Amino acid sequence: MAPDPGKWERMAFIPKSRYVPDPPPEREPFPLYSSLARQWEQAGRVVPGVPDREWERLMRTPIWPR
Repeated sequence: MAPDPGKWERMAFIPKSRYVPDPPPEREPFPLYSSLARQWEQAGRVVPGVPDREWERLMRTPIWPR
């Protein structure tokens, strides 16, 4: 706010978090999910959040034969 209560001026507000970067996580944020995702990937299964090559190939092929 402005120093004088009768006047209004625009004041920029930037939270302190914008100046200081967040510290990097020390370990996996979800160890149970990460472990399960690794097991699925090793077994050749689809993992949420990872592109599925088979689905992409199927979507690229035309529906009707020419």
